[in-house]
Amino acid sequence: MSSRLTGDFHKSLDKQYLGHWDCPPNGEGDLVVTIDHFEKAEVVGNSGKKDKKNICYLKDHKPFICNVTNMKTIAKVLGSSLFEDWEGQKIALFEADEHRAEDGKAIRVRPYKPRETEAFCEECGQEITRHGDYSVNKIVTMTTAKYGRKLCWDCAKKAKEEATE
Repeated sequence: MSSRLTGDFHKSLDKQYLGHWDCPPNGEGDLVVTIDHFEKAEVVGNSGKKDKKNICYLKDHKPFICNVTNMKTIAKVLGSSLFEDWEGQKIALFEADEHRAEDGKAIRVRPYKPRETEAFCEECGQEITRHGDYSVNKIVTMTTAKYGRKLCWDCAKKAKEEATE
């Protein structure tokens, strides 16, 4: 069975690494991730050329190829240049305009620590987390406007089903 595709074509590709297309669109927030560890690995580029790259492995997300610009930013944000000090730390990734990139966009690390915004569902009490392209703030804003309270994705789905019955 096939399905109609919509949105950024990059998201339909089976990419091994995070790219700018995995971040919320420009101006719509950040992708907050937790660093698991770094590895040096051989990567095959679009032209077929093999090259050794620094790979940042993340908890709960696919890894991303971390260039020098992003590593310098991580070191500045986390106050250390040691890979082992970065493990378990949160960083914020975003889509940036980059004239040197093939499609004019790149994934970048914010030059400051991510703001910890916690929101809890007023129905089930669970922490509200990102769902696909929907940030925590966007989910809270949408559910508060529509249902008059902060709801997690699952409780918002249930509230929608109940409203249509």
